[in-house]
Amino acid sequence: MPTIKFMNKRGQRGVNMLRKFIKKMKSTGKQGWPRELRVRLNSFQEWNEFYHGHRFLNDPAYLEFLVGEISSQGLACPFHQRHIAPSDIILCAPNYREGILAAGLNSRLRAVVLEMNRAMDGKAPGDICIYAPEAVTHFALLLRGRYARFIGSEFTTEPVVKQGLFPIQFESLLELSFSDALFDAVVINDVFEHVPDIDRCLSEICRVTKPGGSLITTFPFAISSYDSVIKAKMNAGKIEYLTEPEYHGNPVDPKGSLVFEIPGWNILERVRAAGWSSAEIVYEHSVEHGIVGGGVSGIFTMVAVR
Repeated sequence: MPTIKFMNKRGQRGVNMLRKFIKKMKSTGKQGWPRELRVRLNSFQEWNEFYHGHRFLNDPAYLEFLVGEISSQGLACPFHQRHIAPSDIILCAPNYREGILAAGLNSRLRAVVLEMNRAMDGKAPGDICIYAPEAVTHFALLLRGRYARFIGSEFTTEPVVKQGLFPIQFESLLELSFSDALFDAVVINDVFEHVPDIDRCLSEICRVTKPGGSLITTFPFAISSYDSVIKAKMNAGKIEYLTEPEYHGNPVDPKGSLVFEIPGWNILERVRAAGWSSAEIVYEHSVEHGIVGGGVSGIFTMVAVR
């Protein structure tokens, strides 16, 4: 079993209880199926080789096995650093990426928190400067409560919305107002698909991140394709729709946010071209932490280092 790394000190009694819970869990289940899996991938080729050697990753029976283990034993929340009992977990089948809700976090967000913990291990919360393009979500409120130097923002072009949400900060990922080399980490949860120019966005995020700082992000991922799926683009200041318009939920806009692009594996090369020293996709599922994907067993999280 992997070692739990705590972000800050809590009561020793709670820590011991969590460790006892983890110690009870075995590393594999029936048919040798792994309960814990974390793989770092640097290319589409690496993913193909890994996937073809582990075809069970998208076996519905395997996903149900993982979910069944979580629902019977509970999970260790990597943010709250405590055991969540089965009775306090809400399962939302079949998209477990967004389901398996516990203490305000779903599978995807717990995977993001794990990568945040790894990237910032050894640093005191008060010393870490974090930016996320979300300010009114439950996740943003959690970060604001733990990290005194957290800055969250929203995006809109509507003056009425800005006025109604004052003093929330509004930012465009294509032209951030922050100075250079400011943040230890930038955390972006399912936003890239709504950005009309991801390459410019990656460069701008790189600009405001400190050398050695991290970008931790999730997005709807075209896992079977090297190329991204382009659904819309900007042409002379106007939106050109290449497919039927697709919108995802937006906490500050009831109409939702238009999807411009579903990134494929070429996103890794684009990140490196934008100035980041390294970029990888982390594929992870975890019974221990209640992390299961939708369609495949795990969550894909991209981690880049400035």
